[in-house]
Amino acid sequence: MPQLENEIDSNYATFFRDWAAQAAKNWRALHTDGAYKSSYRRLCAIQAIKTDLIVPCYAAGSAAFFFEAHNDALVSHVSASTGAWRSALQALRSCIENTLAAVYYNDHPIELELWQSSRFMLGFSELLRYMEKHPRLSPLGVQLSGLAAMKTEYATLSKAVHASAANFR
Repeated sequence: MPQLENEIDSNYATFFRDWAAQAAKNWRALHTDGAYKSSYRRLCAIQAIKTDLIVPCYAAGSAAFFFEAHNDALVSHVSASTGAWRSALQALRSCIENTLAAVYYNDHPIELELWQSSRFMLGFSELLRYMEKHPRLSPLGVQLSGLAAMKTEYATLSKAVHASAANFR
């Protein structure tokens, strides 16, 4: 058994060295791309929304969904900057879900209590339908409110998450 463990440990050391070198190479190649600067600017906007809108106006339980959405956006940015595309896209999809959940649960404290005891859950489609009917968003229409773009982006990200399209494999 020690011989097998030594072989596995040696393979791990090689894997870690190669992975770290490849991640650093990816980062050096990708960080100058303007998309990463744009992504970082969006992260700053999310931080501003969190600080100036969510923290002062949302209940702690529903705000936690937005905090998680912010974390998802950070994970997506960092993952993409090292070339970990699929995990970056998964985190971005989760960011959208958590953002919508923050709004929904802030509007529905009873459902939040039920969610906290694992007795209630909404999927993306239900959350989107709620947002489309939201009295502060519906007068804007789905184009101006951004919901149409969010729906399209979510569908694309879902293909990546589930590897349902060849270009995501």
